[in-house]
Amino acid sequence: MECRCDAICDWENPGTAVHPPETLSRKSAKYDVVFKEDGVTLLSTNFQSVEPIFVEAQTFPCVCMSIVLDGRAEGQTAGFDASFSPNEVWVATSNARMHIQKVIMPDLPVRTVELIVLPEWFERNEPRFLKDRPFMRMWAALNGPTSVRRRPLDARLKRIAWAVHHPPRTDGLIELHYQSRALDLLSALADEFDHVDPKPKAPSLSAKSIERIMAVRQWIDGNPSGTTSIVSLASEFGMSPSKLRQDFCVAFGVCIGSYISDRRLNYGRELIQTMGLTVSEAAYRAGYAHPANFATAFKRRFGHPPSAARS
Repeated sequence: MECRCDAICDWENPGTAVHPPETLSRKSAKYDVVFKEDGVTLLSTNFQSVEPIFVEAQTFPCVCMSIVLDGRAEGQTAGFDASFSPNEVWVATSNARMHIQKVIMPDLPVRTVELIVLPEWFERNEPRFLKDRPFMRMWAALNGPTSVRRRPLDARLKRIAWAVHHPPRTDGLIELHYQSRALDLLSALADEFDHVDPKPKAPSLSAKSIERIMAVRQWIDGNPSGTTSIVSLASEFGMSPSKLRQDFCVAFGVCIGSYISDRRLNYGRELIQTMGLTVSEAAYRAGYAHPANFATAFKRRFGHPPSAARS
């Protein structure tokens, strides 16, 4: 699996945009390096394309945290999930190089914040953090198999990410502002390793299982409101519900129930924001039988009621 911070990969090795066919450089894709010092780099993205953008990239050794405020991409690498969705945070470690592909969709603006920590940072700071458990676990993870963990974006990281996108207007404070946000994210990244196994087991799915579970995810993405039963979904793809749950978790690092719920809530939010539907209409269209359940889940997921999603 790849280092999940998409801008990192594109920043080191830009791919090509086939709609239109020009080189997707860091400048054209607005992958901005806002802070870089001693093996720690902070990037932000803020752009929207009128057409899908095909991106090819090369991963490289790093530990990173990728925060997706807005934007959507679909992975194009067989057996590997290179997609992303709004309000997600990814924590990844990689000690390998891999060629990955994805398509950035034009339906939403792309706003992300990424913190990259390179091996040289760990080497330089070893004497300082020698007895620090999160530090040692992050460093150890760099020598293990590639690992990716995804979870919903929490309020703390959302505030930090939005602060990166809204620096102070005083020029003399901008550098200090970005440096402080980089340290905030470095602290948050260390917290992610405080209670995890530094040597996660590598996934082991057959080629047939990978192909099938990718098809399951593609179906969910295309029918968020129609996915109401894991049992029926498993039957549709010729597998048991337990096998479906297990393979989905191994392949994508998240349980299938949470993934379906997340897609339905994001779909409902888009209906409110882009089509101006009422909360009740969006709830029913997103597959909820009761708008109250939609409103409760929406507030828990995004931190505000669905009525506040109207622009």
